[in-house]
Amino acid sequence: MPNRRNLRAGLTAASARLREVNSPDLAEHVDTVLALSMYELGSALNADENLSIRLPVTARDRIVAGAEQADRTVTADVNDAFTAYLAGEFTPTPPVRGRRGAMEEKVNLNVRPDGALRQQVEDTGTKAMHVAADWLMRRYETGPYTPGAANTVRPAGSVRIPQVPRPVRDLIRARVAEAGKNVNTEIEEAFTRFLADEFTPVAPAWPKGADMVPFKVSPNNDLFDEVKARAEGMTPMQVAMAFLLAEYDIAPDLAAE
Repeated sequence: MPNRRNLRAGLTAASARLREVNSPDLAEHVDTVLALSMYELGSALNADENLSIRLPVTARDRIVAGAEQADRTVTADVNDAFTAYLAGEFTPTPPVRGRRGAMEEKVNLNVRPDGALRQQVEDTGTKAMHVAADWLMRRYETGPYTPGAANTVRPAGSVRIPQVPRPVRDLIRARVAEAGKNVNTEIEEAFTRFLADEFTPVAPAWPKGADMVPFKVSPNNDLFDEVKARAEGMTPMQVAMAFLLAEYDIAPDLAAE
């Protein structure tokens, strides 16, 4: 499909050719498009394609209502999902097939997310629809993330951004991914074990001069708050980092090597 610049050049050439073949009326129509409609045409050519997200009807309604109450758009949420997924900060739970006849009616939730982000997600081999659906259901606590559901999964919490050495962050991400797990759920496991007195954390001591970078995560808010109230002299994210280092055999002074 031609881009805006090529389209303008093509229409200009078409107008000139129509005059050469003695069709000035048609040429004027082309000139009108050039003069008045290039903005609209350019927008149409560059518009992001529609993404149909297949969801249970109650989940669709909960998401739409929740986004409206939060004064957000579902499209913005989906772009956030793609950004977090591409940054390795979010791993969607694989969709579970229900028994035929026992599943709730499903409908499409249509959005137009950023086309470039969508393509990058698809290039990883994961369907953009699945990333978007899982993120939205987590965010608005619906579907399998509905509190009290038989197969409930803790909803993602607020974004937390601890600063950690770059090599440590990268190695945590790599080893968690190799284990087929998710950083957020591993942090929630850390919180659960700490609260059950099954894990005694020692705050990591990062080496001086380490290249400190943000490590965006979003563990469940309720667990985070419980740990915050219980951990004396430590932050919840220090508890989390201590667990990840121990669980995946990563030295805190890795950045100094």
